[in-house]
Amino acid sequence: MSTSFSIPPSQNDQSTGKTRRIVVLAVSIVFLLLAFFLWRESSNKIQSEATGSRDAVGTDERAYTSKVGVDHVEISRAENFLHQEVTTISGEISNGGDRSLAGVELTIEFYDDLNQIAQRETRSLFGPPGPPIPPGDHREFEVSFEHISSAWNMRQPVIKATAVQFAPAK
Repeated sequence: MSTSFSIPPSQNDQSTGKTRRIVVLAVSIVFLLLAFFLWRESSNKIQSEATGSRDAVGTDERAYTSKVGVDHVEISRAENFLHQEVTTISGEISNGGDRSLAGVELTIEFYDDLNQIAQRETRSLFGPPGPPIPPGDHREFEVSFEHISSAWNMRQPVIKATAVQFAPAK
């Protein structure tokens, strides 16, 4: 007659298993956090190289923003295929200075009924791959917003050029 007995695991075996699971969990969390921060840093680096970082804006670029005009602004609202309301602002950027522009950064401020800023957005236009805007010329632009604060008073937002990127000299 054969009898089988199950031998319960010792206390030492159970604590080793728990310790191993905790170590694997901790290493996994550290790995995920490291991967996230590396991804975030690389995407910020790519974005700043593509649009010109705000830190790269010098006094010449800041002074030149007064020569950049924003004209013929129109606002439209439509529903996208996901049934979300999208607000689109279109207009023209004019280069009133004497240098060609590779890029322009706009700051768009939406106000509420108390004339306070309800939302502020910064958008870069015309990155380096496109043709530059020569002096005295203008270029159409369009920016879309999937979400605008419900406090917005539905009036035209204030739009101004806050940074420029000069085109390389030929």
